[in-house]
Amino acid sequence: MIKHIGRIFIIISVVFVLANIVSGTEFTQRFNAKEGFTLKLPHNWVWIPGEILDEHSRKLQLTAPDAEKSAYDYGFQLSGAEHWFACPYMLIWLNKSGRIPEGKMKKLSKENRSEGEGSTPIEENISGIPNTKVGEVLYDPDDHTLWMTFLADAEKVKGLIATKLTRKGCIQIICYAEEKDFNEYRKLFEDIVNNIYLDKDMEYKPRITDSIPIISQINFDKLLSHVFTSALVIAAIWLLLSRIKKKS
Repeated sequence: MIKHIGRIFIIISVVFVLANIVSGTEFTQRFNAKEGFTLKLPHNWVWIPGEILDEHSRKLQLTAPDAEKSAYDYGFQLSGAEHWFACPYMLIWLNKSGRIPEGKMKKLSKENRSEGEGSTPIEENISGIPNTKVGEVLYDPDDHTLWMTFLADAEKVKGLIATKLTRKGCIQIICYAEEKDFNEYRKLFEDIVNNIYLDKDMEYKPRITDSIPIISQINFDKLLSHVFTSALVIAAIWLLLSRIKKKS
């Protein structure tokens, strides 16, 4: 019996190690969210306390009172920073408003490829925030994840937004890095998202009706507006905090 348990433990350990090797990133931390998903992180990343996230949400509301209120569920950043929300970091928001058909995701990715011919980024002015470039928009049907990059010119912050569909809505992971460091951290961001494990009751299941245009429009525009607006306002606040630190 003990030998049998030992073999099971070895198999689980080997699978865990192989997953890290395939991803190219060594994950030594596991964060089990109460909502039903597991996040893997490198050893040198730390959890941003909930009260800090709540305070940050209040600052966001004051900075952009007309924008939809942003309340993030989790946040993580590289350890050793002088203050919270110092790049690189990432924020996680859970949307539980109901299942999102993936038809619109595929359509958005296809439209972006057509618009993006010639490597010209899509220009956006989201909720009054100018000088924002939304670059790649790609949908991974195997992982049911929409990937987007954005650049806030004024703040020199570049980000990667991953919207991972779930049975109850989606998990949105917004990753930030200084523009000059983005290429260095992009692979890490992608590996973190790709290694998110969903419990069975959260796993997304495609449906035939997902391709019907009318159904696929449900709350999607509002969803994207929330993500982009929050991402850019947070980037602006990060710049303000950085300037204050330099002056002090």
